[in-house]
Amino acid sequence: MNVHAVDTRKSHHISVQGNMQSQADRDEFFLLLKPGGHKEIELTFFDARILPAEVMTAIKSFIALNKTIKLKINVFHRYLGSYFYRLGIPCHVMQQHSLEYRETKKIKAIALGGSAGSLDKIMSIMAKLPPRDICVFIVQHILEKEPNYLGEILERSTGFKVVHVVNNTPVKPNCVYIAPPAHHMIVENGKIRLSSEAKMNFARPSIQVTFDSLALEYKDGLIAVMLCGYGDDGARAFGLLKESGSTTIIEDPQDCEAKDLVLNAWKTGLIDYKFPLPELSSYLARIIEPETLKIDEPELKRFFNGLHDHYGYDYRHYNVQSATRRIARVMADNHIYSFKRFEEFVLQDRDLFENLFLECSINVTEFFRNPLTLLAIRQKVLTCLDSFPHIKIWSAGCSTGQEAVSLAIMLDELGILHKSQIYASDINPYVVEEAQNGIYSIEMIEKSRENYNTAGGSADFDHYFTIRDSYAQVKPFLKERILYFQHSLLNKGVFNEFHLILCRNVLIYFDQTLQTAVLDLFFRSLDMNGFLVLGESESIASYPIGFQIFDKSNKIFKKII
Repeated sequence: MNVHAVDTRKSHHISVQGNMQSQADRDEFFLLLKPGGHKEIELTFFDARILPAEVMTAIKSFIALNKTIKLKINVFHRYLGSYFYRLGIPCHVMQQHSLEYRETKKIKAIALGGSAGSLDKIMSIMAKLPPRDICVFIVQHILEKEPNYLGEILERSTGFKVVHVVNNTPVKPNCVYIAPPAHHMIVENGKIRLSSEAKMNFARPSIQVTFDSLALEYKDGLIAVMLCGYGDDGARAFGLLKESGSTTIIEDPQDCEAKDLVLNAWKTGLIDYKFPLPELSSYLARIIEPETLKIDEPELKRFFNGLHDHYGYDYRHYNVQSATRRIARVMADNHIYSFKRFEEFVLQDRDLFENLFLECSINVTEFFRNPLTLLAIRQKVLTCLDSFPHIKIWSAGCSTGQEAVSLAIMLDELGILHKSQIYASDINPYVVEEAQNGIYSIEMIEKSRENYNTAGGSADFDHYFTIRDSYAQVKPFLKERILYFQHSLLNKGVFNEFHLILCRNVLIYFDQTLQTAVLDLFFRSLDMNGFLVLGESESIASYPIGFQIFDKSNKIFKKII
């Protein structure tokens, strides 16, 4: 049996080996997960990367129905930890990062965001941060009519120059910039622009606004740190931060009385590191003087050839800079500072390879993401497909399934779902299983309603989910029209003839050779006059051969003969 329980005077301990795919293991787990007079229940998942839908819903229901029982969850795999947090289930990831972590890229800026209770945290961080050739940007929620004395206090405790921010303030190194009351702070083209536009996430200044601008300004030269506070301001910025290559960190929620900001950021699954405050301060102090990881292209090519021969995954045409950056993160996570040693370990240790695999598999998604593009697809593409007796759509790089579900909803509202089949694929087997589960947090549903309406939604968005007290599950009539499966775009075989293919913000991680190969795969996989939709962040060297521009602003192309 893979599920065991041990009782102590204080707690009921349940330990789980494996991912509970066996019905017998699930039944045993459900039997053990009962109140039974215990005031505390502790669950430990030793090696599961993902769990079945009925296990996740059972845990969510237990939490909702047993408010007086303390439930503590320990996990040993970070992907499962991210999945729990995306569903609003607090857990403790047992594998923590060492204080000896040394990042390998040149940091140009640090951003600190926080709300209630963050003042002391900011002061502590800045007091330990040695002045270096970087910029620091601070956004703290404050009452609009109240003066912000943080700058005056910092002047007495930091070696950085504290700059009074006004509109068009030039950004210089070794300086701290604090968002003033009643204004959003936007950094672009080396200057700070102040805006008094409407509040974002009930806040002005907004962490979201500043983090978004910094992600575009500094890309992988930025570290974005979320500290304690209430609300969810800034959480949605982590998608853009991750796409831009920025390092993302939150303060450990156990450090905070006001946990909302850090928990909402963690639920995105896009956080690189979670540190208690002392470790966070120490990490930042070290990272601004990074060691440089240099990997020659022949070395990288040899490494990727080895991975392909040994594990069957092909990274030989990944973008060199992106690949080097992700290798550096995994090396640092595992305290390996020699690329040659790392290469040896990865080829010997499948768990270490899996860490690299997950780092290279970026999953940034939400329901009706980029809603204006979805609106264009609804109005200009799906209506063209209505004449076909059977419609086949491929969502390539589907991540956790929100894009596929969004497509199914639009097809349903156009009255053509019954004759449609959506094929949703991703190279990461864990996100595929998560997508198959079809379980999402209530917060994600609430945040997606505006996107749904902007994308032309004509019904009640909640109608498409079974809403419980603590989670939402995609209704069966949508799920049965979606086939999820693991698939690599490096597989050159054509497995169907589609009327529409969506591959949004995947090609940005490939070099030109692989981009061309994948676009050729899409061309051969499309029906005559079929449509291809690429992501807004794609910057392919030239327009796809064999396609004509159908909607330039939304990057929609049409196959031509």
